[in-house]
Amino acid sequence: DTLEETAYFLNLTIKSTKPVILVGAMRPSTSIGCDGPINLYNAVALAADQQAENKGVLVVMADNIFAARDVAKTGASSVEAFSAHNSGKIGHISYGNSKIYYQPTKLHTQNTEFDISKINTLPKVEIVQIYAGFDANIVDSFITPTTKAIVVAGVGGGNVGKDVLPKLIKARQQGIFVVRSSRVGSGFILPNMEINDDELGFITADNLS
Repeated sequence: DTLEETAYFLNLTIKSTKPVILVGAMRPSTSIGCDGPINLYNAVALAADQQAENKGVLVVMADNIFAARDVAKTGASSVEAFSAHNSGKIGHISYGNSKIYYQPTKLHTQNTEFDISKINTLPKVEIVQIYAGFDANIVDSFITPTTKAIVVAGVGGGNVGKDVLPKLIKARQQGIFVVRSSRVGSGFILPNMEINDDELGFITADNLS
C-alpha cells in the first residue's frame, strides 16, 4: 500500500548503481489468478539484467516496469494497480524477458544530494489535503516546533482557500517549509501560478504527488 513511498525514498538515498527492484502482489496466494509468483519472478529476472543498472530504484508489477519517481498506486484492488500518469512506464517484462525503453533523467541514487548515513531520525513532514469545506484551523495543529515541512495536496493546480493561505504563510514564517502539490494525481504544479510562491517562500512539487 505504501510501496511508492518506499521506492522513492530508496531512490533518493541508496548510493549504488546496482539494480534495486521493488515488487508486490494485489491478490493473495490462495486466490484464483494470484499475481505474486509471476511478479516476484519478473523482479528477480530484472534485478539480474544489465539493462536495470543505473536506472535508480524500479518497481515491477503486472508486467510493467516503473521508475520510482513516477510510480503511484492508482487502483485499490486491480492487479494493474500501479501506473505513472505523467511519464508512463519505462519498460515491460514478460516471463522474465525485459525491455527497458526509457532512461530516468532526474537525479537518483548515487547522484542525489541526500545522505542519510549520519542521521538517526527523519524530519517530521505533514500532509494536508484540501477539499471543499476544509477547516483551515487544522493547519494550526501542524505548526509545531518539531514540524519541518508541510506538503499541501491542493485542489486543481495546487490551490488552497483564502482562509488556508494565511495559515501556510504563518508556517513558513516560523521556518516550516511549505510544498504545494495537488490531490488530482497527475499534471504539473508550476510556481507563481495563482499563488506567488517566490514571494511567500513556498516550494512547488513539479509533477510529484
